[in-house]
Amino acid sequence: MGMSTHVTALRSKDSAEYKKHSAVLRACIDAKIENLPKETAKFFDSESPCEYLFSDKLELNINYTDYRDDMEQGIEVKVSDIPKSCKVLRFYNSY
Repeated sequence: MGMSTHVTALRSKDSAEYKKHSAVLRACIDAKIENLPKETAKFFDSESPCEYLFSDKLELNINYTDYRDDMEQGIEVKVSDIPKSCKVLRFYNSY
């Protein structure tokens, strides 16, 4: 079993954009509306209003490349690829 390294971006729950879309999501869930409005669906990457979107969609996938050099290896992230709504970059290892 090998180890792999990953990176993900995390949105801020405090951002105006997240607050706006989470309010729309909450209203749709409470009103039992089957489909989110287009802009909110795009933000959460889901057509359906579901509770899990409040936490799961704080995490964003970002592009990264593996870095290797003499006796070194790691990950490189282009700063220009980091979404504006990102508050934290999380680097983690998994087995």
